Amino acid sequence: MTTGQDLRSLRESQGISLDAFSREIRTSKGHLSRVERGERPVTPALVLAYERTLGVPVAATPENGDASFSEGTVDSVRRRQLLSSIAAASVGAAALEPLTRLLDGLPSLPPGNVGLSEVKAIESATQLYMDMDLAGHSSTATAIAGGVLSWSVSLLDRKMSSTTRERLFPAVGLLADRLGWATYDSGASPRAIQLLTFALDNAAQGADRDLRAHIMLDLSTVVTDMGQPSDGVEILRMALGDERISSAEQANLHAVAARHCATAGQRTEGLRHIVRAEEALSRDSKAIAPDWAHRITVSAGHHDSALGLALFALGEDERARERLTAAVKKLDAGRTRTGLRCLTRLAVLDIRAGARDQGEGKARQAAAKAADIQSTRVSTDLRMVINTARRHGMPDLAAELTTVLKKK
Repeated sequence: MTTGQDLRSLRESQGISLDAFSREIRTSKGHLSRVERGERPVTPALVLAYERTLGVPVAATPENGDASFSEGTVDSVRRRQLLSSIAAASVGAAALEPLTRLLDGLPSLPPGNVGLSEVKAIESATQLYMDMDLAGHSSTATAIAGGVLSWSVSLLDRKMSSTTRERLFPAVGLLADRLGWATYDSGASPRAIQLLTFALDNAAQGADRDLRAHIMLDLSTVVTDMGQPSDGVEILRMALGDERISSAEQANLHAVAARHCATAGQRTEGLRHIVRAEEALSRDSKAIAPDWAHRITVSAGHHDSALGLALFALGEDERARERLTAAVKKLDAGRTRTGLRCLTRLAVLDIRAGARDQGEGKARQAAAKAADIQSTRVSTDLRMVINTARRHGMPDLAAELTTVLKKK
């Protein structure tokens, strides 16, 4: 057991005065003096403070003849250090190794032979990521997805059956797509393009044609928002050239193409895409949509939101209101950002139509929901509402929303 005399001997052997030592560890000199005289108990945390500050272990005297504490042996030093560290950790005062060093050596290498169990693990991780991301917890979700994607990519050049490979590539493609989309929504468009292109390359090597098309849709949106809407429309034309995609995804592609056409100033062509989207919806193929699509493309309210956003961009206010209202009613609670995008546009439509009270109510509702959501798209939408409020003589609402935006 370590005694006060042990602590004093260690300190004096290093030529440090009690006064200087007490200042170093920020503890009362009087208290340390009483501990060293044996008038106060020696706590594990104090032993650790002596050892840490002086850079050498305390040479404790064995208690009851415990040979494992024999002075000067490597094992005794290690044991004392371990017990001292645990004792310090028990009161939240441990000096721990950096996490990156703690993780060194953990088994993370991919298996020599990849089987369906690895693919299912990636698919399960992607489902978790999608649930978290769609609900607006993008930062936490992205941290998880990055690690899983890195491990997933390491599997691609390993041995596996053709059946496993056909399923692995779409799994990696979907995860990379979702991570690329979150990267875009965080404001890092060039990096998002790289991730989404990687996702597309992997998806194209699998049999899921809807996934390939959806990744192209995501790419088209990033390209459009980077100031190249005509290129965004061209990417969707390439995607629509594949007749194997489901009618549900076709409707999605046409709706987004209509929105990009509006941005490009191609209103007539945009309205044609609206017609094609509605025609595709009349050929409902939800039953054959892949599993991931049931969380996005064919989830309740998704097509209403996609068409509502497009009609809003095209200046078709009444038709947009109908679709956006239906979307807000149908969308799952987990589709936070999509719901906000619809709600902000409904607020703008109300204000423009002279229904100021209704518009103000929707704007405040959107601002409250957006307060904890990190999304460049949602922030842009709030600025749109702010500008609309200012143009229509509602400075107080504009100021209120601006305050919310600055806190994000």
